[in-house]
Amino acid sequence: MIKDLDAQRPDTRVKSGVLIIGAGIAGLILGYKLRQMGMRVVTLESGGRAQAEETHPLNAVVTVRSEYKGASHGRARCLGGTSTRWGGALLPFLPEDLEPRPHLKLPGWPLSLTELEPYIPELELLFALDKGSYDEAFADSRRELAQLTTKPKDFLLRFAKWPTFKKRNLANLFKQRIEADPDWLVFLNAAASEFVVDVETGRLRTVHARVPGGSALTAEADNVVICAGAIESTRLLLLMDRQHGGRIFEDCPALGCYFHDHVSAKAADITTATPRQLNRLAGFRFVGSTMRSLRFEIAPTAQQELGIGSAFGHISFQSIGHTGFDELRTFMRTLQQSGRVNARAGLSALRDGPYLAKTAYWRFFHNQLRWPDAARYEFHIVAEQLPRVSNKIYLSDQIDQNGVAIPAIDWRVDTSDYSTIRAFATAFDSYWRDHGLKHAGQFDWLPWLQDGGDAVTANVEDVYHPGGTTRMGPDARSAVVDSRLRVFAVPNLWVASTSTFPSGASANPTMMLALLVLRLADELARTANSEASMSLS
Repeated sequence: MIKDLDAQRPDTRVKSGVLIIGAGIAGLILGYKLRQMGMRVVTLESGGRAQAEETHPLNAVVTVRSEYKGASHGRARCLGGTSTRWGGALLPFLPEDLEPRPHLKLPGWPLSLTELEPYIPELELLFALDKGSYDEAFADSRRELAQLTTKPKDFLLRFAKWPTFKKRNLANLFKQRIEADPDWLVFLNAAASEFVVDVETGRLRTVHARVPGGSALTAEADNVVICAGAIESTRLLLLMDRQHGGRIFEDCPALGCYFHDHVSAKAADITTATPRQLNRLAGFRFVGSTMRSLRFEIAPTAQQELGIGSAFGHISFQSIGHTGFDELRTFMRTLQQSGRVNARAGLSALRDGPYLAKTAYWRFFHNQLRWPDAARYEFHIVAEQLPRVSNKIYLSDQIDQNGVAIPAIDWRVDTSDYSTIRAFATAFDSYWRDHGLKHAGQFDWLPWLQDGGDAVTANVEDVYHPGGTTRMGPDARSAVVDSRLRVFAVPNLWVASTSTFPSGASANPTMMLALLVLRLADELARTANSEASMSLS
């Protein structure tokens, strides 16, 4: 059942087994699975049904060093959260990404990938994805890719899975179910602003939300899960600590620190006399309704040899002029955000009949997306940014419209981030030549890769994958949450966010987050059953 706190009169008080703060990707997947297991759920979402504007006023931050663009453009506050704008790539980390990496002085995660792999089929079913491999087994049966798997190499072929545009928006997936379910209450425009922790037990007793000049909500729950995105989840924990005189996390110096992202850069232009061959090599592939995209990920052995973190490269294109592809993409993104067909956008796409006809041909005969004829080709490198204590989030002295402190983000790209990109480019140039791929395209590496200095700041930017600031780990001194995502300092509080990732690997973080959330739902069900047994005894 969906309610708008702004329309509630009088003030509201609710109680549930689980209170979820945030109705984005993590919050909605968690709520959905908990309801499948019969648990009563209340969800607080700080935004409305949709976010029409590009940025939301509650996402304001104070920039300390470099601008972190993901603070404004990488977040959305509404039912569905960032899934309303999500690109859609789903790819698990490699097992080595969660293991200790001595060459980078990085400890391992407090869990292994084998603990999360059993949830992959459940996630694939949720998004209606094909069940094929994410790795090189996918390439073996495709003639244009098979040559890349036959030689010893420093790069792995990996293939992300992309749901259909309509299924990427979780509001579209779950909206009807929520509206018909009296035991899943979702309150919109309900920004959590006050936390009351019991001094004797250390448990979070109540969470308060208020509409400026309007209604208030008081929520009680056996367990509370913060699923508000990396920046907001960190802010809420910092706010809770401030409201209790700094006593909750006084022994946890990790809170707010180790902020990291992926950093991305255009590294090369690609010239080709055979764009068809390049398209066949690197274009999106389809398996049923699932899109698959190729990325070249540097192998863990090569990372150790080069002394760098993880990274991947991908070939992309940019349309020259306005093409049928641009109209088609606009049509599909509109479908993702609204869940409805936009007739005007559809008619615009139909204007370029020749491109659509060629696209249909490629889709049918090659199971691929055809690139537009008028295009230029590029190679981009996306690198893991290593966690550093100097990159951090803290509460500023400024407040938002709810009277809550605005977060300050102290972040910048470091020379080690640049070194990973540069080393990747050098190794990949050799890989491309050694595999005889110059016939498909010639790489013209950009001069800034050799310049360093200010050129790095001008060419390298974040890609809206924040993590690290509520990191998981073995104890309350080095981490905020344990391997189950439970907050060390507050026994009935959990955080389901990429902010819990101790490190970032190179894969997009969404799939790993979703797998952690599915596992968390099982953990919460076990916790509820255990607490019920204790109360009966």
